[in-house]
Amino acid sequence: MCGIIGAVTDEDAQKSLLDALRRMEYRGYDSAGVCLREQGRLHCRKEAGKLANLEQSLDKKPLSGHAGIGHTRWATHGGPSRENAHPHLADGVAVVHNGIIENHEILRQALTADGVAFRSETDSEVIPWLLSAALAAGGKSTGMDVAWQQTVDQLQGAYAMVALTAADDCLWFARRGSPLLLGRSKHGIYAASDALALAGLADEVLYLEEGDIGRISRSDAVIFQDGVQVQRDWQAIPLAEQAAGKDGFDHFMQKEIFEQPRVIADILSAYVKHGVGERPDIVFPAAPLLDTAPLPNRIVMVACGTSYHAALTARYWLERYLQVSVEVDVASEYRYRNPVIGPDTWLITLSQSGETADTLEALRLFKSNTPDNLALTLCNVPESSLARESDGTIALLAGTEVGVASTKAYTAQLAVLALLVLKIAYQNGVMNEADTKRHLTAMRQVVDGMHVLLSQADRLQALTPLFEDIHGALFLGRGPCFPLALEGALKLKEISYLHAEGYAAGEMKHGPIALIDAKLPVVVLAARKYHLQKVLSNLREVQARGAKVILLTDMRDEDIPDNVNAVIRLPEGDSFTTPLFAAIPLQFLAYYVARARGTDVDQPRNLAKSVTVE
Repeated sequence: MCGIIGAVTDEDAQKSLLDALRRMEYRGYDSAGVCLREQGRLHCRKEAGKLANLEQSLDKKPLSGHAGIGHTRWATHGGPSRENAHPHLADGVAVVHNGIIENHEILRQALTADGVAFRSETDSEVIPWLLSAALAAGGKSTGMDVAWQQTVDQLQGAYAMVALTAADDCLWFARRGSPLLLGRSKHGIYAASDALALAGLADEVLYLEEGDIGRISRSDAVIFQDGVQVQRDWQAIPLAEQAAGKDGFDHFMQKEIFEQPRVIADILSAYVKHGVGERPDIVFPAAPLLDTAPLPNRIVMVACGTSYHAALTARYWLERYLQVSVEVDVASEYRYRNPVIGPDTWLITLSQSGETADTLEALRLFKSNTPDNLALTLCNVPESSLARESDGTIALLAGTEVGVASTKAYTAQLAVLALLVLKIAYQNGVMNEADTKRHLTAMRQVVDGMHVLLSQADRLQALTPLFEDIHGALFLGRGPCFPLALEGALKLKEISYLHAEGYAAGEMKHGPIALIDAKLPVVVLAARKYHLQKVLSNLREVQARGAKVILLTDMRDEDIPDNVNAVIRLPEGDSFTTPLFAAIPLQFLAYYVARARGTDVDQPRNLAKSVTVE
């Protein structure tokens, strides 16, 4: 979501801030701004819309200075506008903030009563006014360190924030509930909400922990936790966080779809440790507890969005092969419904960024209630909050995913979940060696099958006329193809802005059938492994009502029903690999429809890559 960058450097701070903001554009935003300190004064520039608008403004009238803060905002309180953009200023202090200040209305009322005239509708603007008031009340005897702590103590909710004052070239930071890290190089020290922002600026990073507060100067970082100064470890900036380019593709999403065979190959190379004829050995180095953990009585999986769909797919595998009860929950609901957890339960959380606010809070709820249970996370950022707070982590190895609509991170989740099921099943004797090897062989064949699908991608572009002049789209599937239907619908609505709905094919008659007519294309996922004949019966039901049918299938040509409008052929897979194959044409279908409609594929409106607030 929102992006934060702060810099105290011996270089041009404006350039550093803009470079970092540019690298965070993929997160999604609707306004941007910077503030720099020059000769004892703060100079701020903000613009609504894309970062290019801010860059054009600064080209006409540049700012200068060696200390500054910058921000890209995703609107929550108040619409996208110059007034609501960050940084927010008050009497010689400026602040950028990610998160939500839950008690902002009470604070705003008190500050208004004291004569403050607010300039924005945001919750964030209370922060600089509180800081300014703390400095004024304490005078010279208080100092910025004390005033900053007093300000933070008044805030309820989630925040990652950085403050700049006109007094000196230092920045003050605080982190609770939203990600924030520091970076350093020979030129200075930086604060950012995303390690990718620091690519090219910093050589090392330091990941702040929950409740950390402190300040940075050009040469030093001071961190406090509960009023006590603490030391945190610096580490080399991850290679995966280096700046990414499109490499000749039209969009990052297109590039990332084509990267999926490489991602699957990397996952298999990293986690499957046996040769031909040897016993299967699946090893997750950052989750050693899995090597000795017995089968639990129950598994709870918690995630949001696309990650939730991956978890729903894994539920079919876990229950089929392990015979363990599996519950899959949307994180934002799980954390508020007083869940009954009980002993002998595993939690598996899934997140691309590892900073998804609801998923992180669900993990904390689980661990606070049952600290002896195992909490495992599948995450694409091993240094993230979710990874650091879990008992074990399985890295997705997808590399930086820039497109807001997840593609390669989704298939990486499916592949890792498949390996996790195979490992647990074989390790606990519920799957024999021959079957385990057979499934692993099928997993290796996914790479070649994906390459075949990618080579035929252009054929899907011809299907875009089926999505013209429609009132929505319906995706149907059974078994593990039901979560794929949900994911296909999500991709289409995310980037094309068409209404789409994924449904269990057997439930279609319980409501959605009322929508079906010639202006409702229906995408039917019909895999031989998943209740094929029943799905074909549902297909004929929608055909009888005039729907345009697009069939994704691995059936033989002679078995394909007559009069479907389009057929997308899938390589034949097994129960684990079929979803990996089906994901690619669903992604391409959404991609080509979005291109035909002229929408912003990589940064669709109103969406953010990492949802770090509720």
